[in-house]
Amino acid sequence: MQRVLLEDEKIRYTIEFDERETIADELARLAAESGINVEQFIKRLIVDALESTGDGSGKSCELGENLEDFLVKNGALKR
Repeated sequence: MQRVLLEDEKIRYTIEFDERETIADELARLAAESGINVEQFIKRLIVDALESTGDGSGKSCELGENLEDFLVKNGALKR
């Protein structure tokens, strides 16, 4: 897996699969069933996996002064 920092402050990861691996087809099928593209589906899988590894504290969200502040305070964005 390769991590690339883009000019617009986005980070891109590239995942490669061998042509014989079936996971790419499975990702495409599941994404289509969900009505989203494969990139969105992969992001959803990552978010779900990260949430499941939480401490289970059930901590509620902190309010923010605006949307960006809310996302930073609740760990979705870096400061």
